[in-house]
Amino acid sequence: MKIGPFALALAPLILMLGIAVAVLAGRAVGKDRASMERAILAIVLAGLVVARLVFVLQYLPAYRADWPTILDIRDQGFDLASGAVAAACMLAWYLIRRRAMRKPLLAAAAAGVVAWGAATMLANRSGPPPSVPAVALVNAAGQMQPLSMANGKPTVVNLWATWCPPCRAEMPMLAKAQAENPNVNIVFVNQAEPRDIVQRYLEETRVRIDNLLFDPGLEVAKATGAKGYPTTLFYDAQGRLVSTHLGGYSRATFEHALEQFQPRR
Repeated sequence: MKIGPFALALAPLILMLGIAVAVLAGRAVGKDRASMERAILAIVLAGLVVARLVFVLQYLPAYRADWPTILDIRDQGFDLASGAVAAACMLAWYLIRRRAMRKPLLAAAAAGVVAWGAATMLANRSGPPPSVPAVALVNAAGQMQPLSMANGKPTVVNLWATWCPPCRAEMPMLAKAQAENPNVNIVFVNQAEPRDIVQRYLEETRVRIDNLLFDPGLEVAKATGAKGYPTTLFYDAQGRLVSTHLGGYSRATFEHALEQFQPRR
C-alpha cells in the first residue's frame, strides 16, 4: 500500500485484515460479542508476543548492540511457527474453559485464518519479475553499468533515497552487512537523485558502501513493480528472484533474510 512516496508493508495489513474478518465472523455467530472480541485479542496478542520473543532470542547478538530495537516491531521480526503454536494454545484454552464461546471462536478462527491465507497467497502472486532486471544504470564514476553482477553470487538489490527516513535508518547497518558478507552482492540503487546529493549524504554520515548505482529514470522500480522505499529484492546466484521486502530492516531481520543464501549453523 502506498501513500505518496511512502509505503506500508503488506504483512501487517494482511494480519489486520485477518483479525477484522475473525471479529466479524465471531459477531455473526456469537451472542456475547464483548467477551468474544476480548478472546480474539488475547489470542492474537499471545501469538505476536511469543513470535517476537522467539525471534529476538534467535538473534539476540544482533539486538545486543541496540536493546531498544527489541521493542521496535516495525522490523517485522517474528517467528511465524512459534506464534502460530502460541495462538493455537490460547485458542485451545478458551475452547476448554469457555464452552459457550466454542462456536463463535471456532468460526472466528477459521474465517480469520482463511482470510489471512488467501490474502497472503494473492499478495505473493503479484510482484517483481523472476530475474534481475536487464537495465543499465550509472555507477559512481558516471559510467553505464548493468544491474546484474554476473559473478555467480547471490544478489541483494536495495532501492533507496536520501529523503527516505527508513532508508537512512538502515543504511549504516546495510553498509556493515555488505562488508561482512563478501559472498553476497549487495547493490544500492539510488532512486532518481543527483549524484552530488547522494555523495554529500554519504560523506556527511560517513557511510561507506560499494556497488552504488544511480537510477535517474526509476527503471528498476518500474521493472520490479516497487511501490515504495526502501524496497529490497533478493536474487539467487542464477539471478532468480527469491523474495522481496518492503520497509526498513534491523540488523537481526536482515541477517534472517540473508539466511536464504547461507543458512545458520
